[in-house]
Order: sequence, then structure tokens, then C-alpha cells
Amino acid sequence: MGLDLVELVYRVEEEFDIQMSDEDAALITTTGQLIDYLMARPELAGLRTRDTVAEEVWQIVEDELGVDRKNFNEDSRLIEDMGAD
Repeated sequence: MGLDLVELVYRVEEEFDIQMSDEDAALITTTGQLIDYLMARPELAGLRTRDTVAEEVWQIVEDELGVDRKNFNEDSRLIEDMGAD
């Protein structure tokens, strides 16, 4: 996992107050998968709507990867499409 992705995972862990295993992080390749992963976390169940989680994730992705959300969707790949390494 490259530095960009490590920083992205770290920021997600901080923002959502969770711990993500290296194995889980390695399996997440799109923003949509990250949102779905967070929505499935028991500690977040019922606390946020999918739209709220999606908005927070997109803000993190924009901040950490320097991408413009308007150019990407939930199926865009973090590495290949958004340039994370």
C-alpha cells in the first residue's frame, strides 16, 4: 500500500473512530467500497446515513488525494483513476 493510501486509511480511521485492518484496507479499491465497508461496521450502525458517510468519505478523498469529486464516482478506483499510490 502506497503512502497516499496509508494516509487515506489513517484519516478514515480518525474521522470515523475505527481501526481498519491492513487486509481490509487492501481489499478496498473504490470509494463506493469504502463507503459500503464503513456502513457495515457495527460501531457505526444507526449513527450515520449512507449519504452522510459518503459525503464524509468524499471530503477525505478530496483532501488526501487532491481530486475533484466532480470528476469521479463511487466506481472510480482509488489508485488507477484517482492517482493514489
